Amino acid sequence: MLDVGVIGGGPGGLFLARLLLMRGIATRVHIRERNPVGATFGFGIVFSDRTMSALHAADPETHERIVAASRSWRDMEVRVGGRELRYGGYGFTAIARRVLLDILQEQALASGARLDYRTEADAAELGGEHQLVVAADGVGSATRDARRETFGTTVEQGSAKFIWYGTTAPTERVTFPFVKTAFGVFAAHTYPFADGLSTFIVETDEQAWRAAGMDVSTERSNEPGESDEYSQQLMEEVFADHLKGHPLLVNNSRWANFRVVHNRVWWHDNLVLLGDAAHTAHFSVGSGTKLAMEDAIGLADALGQWGGTGPRTVTAADLAPAFKSYEEARRPEVARTQGWAAPSMRWWETFAQRIDRDPERFGFHFLTRTPAISLAGLRRRHPERIAAAESAFVVAARGPGVATAGSDTSASEGRTPHALAFPLRLGDTVLRNRMLSVVPPSLGQPDACVAQALAGNGLVLADWSSAARMPGSRTGPGAGPVSGESGQWRRAVREAGLAGALLGAVVDGEEVRAQPRDGLLDLPVLVLLLDEPTPDTFTRAFAALPTRETGRQLLVGLRYPDGRPTRQHADRLSACASAAAAAGAAGVHLRLPEPGTSTKPAASAGEDDWTVVLELADRLRTESGLPLIIDAVGGWALDAPGHAADNWPARLHTALVAGRVDAVASWPLALSPC
Repeated sequence: MLDVGVIGGGPGGLFLARLLLMRGIATRVHIRERNPVGATFGFGIVFSDRTMSALHAADPETHERIVAASRSWRDMEVRVGGRELRYGGYGFTAIARRVLLDILQEQALASGARLDYRTEADAAELGGEHQLVVAADGVGSATRDARRETFGTTVEQGSAKFIWYGTTAPTERVTFPFVKTAFGVFAAHTYPFADGLSTFIVETDEQAWRAAGMDVSTERSNEPGESDEYSQQLMEEVFADHLKGHPLLVNNSRWANFRVVHNRVWWHDNLVLLGDAAHTAHFSVGSGTKLAMEDAIGLADALGQWGGTGPRTVTAADLAPAFKSYEEARRPEVARTQGWAAPSMRWWETFAQRIDRDPERFGFHFLTRTPAISLAGLRRRHPERIAAAESAFVVAARGPGVATAGSDTSASEGRTPHALAFPLRLGDTVLRNRMLSVVPPSLGQPDACVAQALAGNGLVLADWSSAARMPGSRTGPGAGPVSGESGQWRRAVREAGLAGALLGAVVDGEEVRAQPRDGLLDLPVLVLLLDEPTPDTFTRAFAALPTRETGRQLLVGLRYPDGRPTRQHADRLSACASAAAAAGAAGVHLRLPEPGTSTKPAASAGEDDWTVVLELADRLRTESGLPLIIDAVGGWALDAPGHAADNWPARLHTALVAGRVDAVASWPLALSPC
């Protein structure tokens, strides 16, 4: 059996000590905590039903004590735009952090653990005293940071500001109030954790935080344990309608930025990381305490299976199989949680941009900020709310001046038709639906475009860009119709129109002057495709158009980068889209790399590629104010699964109803091996 030293007396370290001693894996567990006994920061802690089940399986007695001291609920509520939107079907349990620590301390002591408070611990020294050392010393782990290269540690700071309060205001369920002020928009995450007590976390962006003068109050409240009283009073005023005269309670309450921790490996020699020291996930999808206690179960399971026994000396090499098993079992689960937490954190960093949207669609946007629950799952949990969001989308799609003739938008079986079927306004033009097709160059390109119009697309784009040229196709300084083809394109425009579609072209923004003018003049829509997306490149391309062309509907085409866009690249794309809007463009087409051409993943490990792509699309749409067209992944493979929960029709419908995109473009499918 093992002699174990634990650095950090938080929930993860305490629960691990309990499990190791209770299961007979360790003969001695010595916990060292640098803070005094009873010291804790924050208020309530939330566990999901799944986590509670794991606690019960690992330690029924401790689980029973936690349940007895907790509050549970199954609903959540979004308060925005004067509406209170209820969403049911969720299971949560919350407990006071101080109470949880008391329970875990008592359980660890009852199992034979030794707890020393106000005690600094050095992993190198403990490594000589104990066979195994566990670093459970939190997000700011000094143990880990002293070995950053060894563990491959990265710490990324989020852009939003948050502050942790409690309140005596009565709360029956987790509630998210959003409040507009003269400084900016503020939001809260509030949930009950005890009789008469609730957690109240406030988030806002840095601009609003500075405008309200809270950057100054944060600097003044820099003593250990000190709370920002100015911010406390201001937030009581901001959320007065929700607090109903009750105060905000403080406990080391100061503004901070969330830190996302990743480690390439979780163990080295006889030292292993646990909880926030190993990884963090934004509190909007769970708590660090949840992950830490699940880590404790995973590490105890791995050490139990390892089965080291007897008084013999245990070396780091002996422990390696158990550490490897622990990391292999826990990393996928942690990656899954972090994969949901990353887009959720970014949603909370940008919620102010969406505050003026229809409340029902705002709520739907909130629900679908991660791919954790499928559209079918959302319909089962709260069908009325999903139907209300779809109805709000329909009202917007059928707004003033938008005809629905030719659109297949009749409801069947009481359900809203697919969002792609509804009309879309692009500048002065109304498309009959939100389906587009991009036709690559070929000798029969005009006829191919007509075929796509007859197939039901609302807009068909002939791709004349240089990047679209294929071996054996036209060559020259610009793609597009060659001499003598103008008549074919005029015929194609007429025939597409008879089918209810518009015909347009994609042209290189920097090569517009090289395009044959007759061909351009025959097409009512032009997409200026920019390889270098900056406001200057769009301005030059726009200025290069012949005067008569400015009456056409112009869209700007922006290429999604190979791999995940950096913040700087996303900023350039957004600035370019905004410049296009200022110049009178009618929309933005975000062009994704063709399948199989990307050399880098669009998302980090555990994240969903499509979710990351939609985040950029949503940003361009919101900041430019222009309709956003996005490429369908893999063409119109609408019967193929999109991911484990939703197929592509559901994912596209979700993106359209939420307002992340406005239309979807595809290329005619080519036959390929299955």
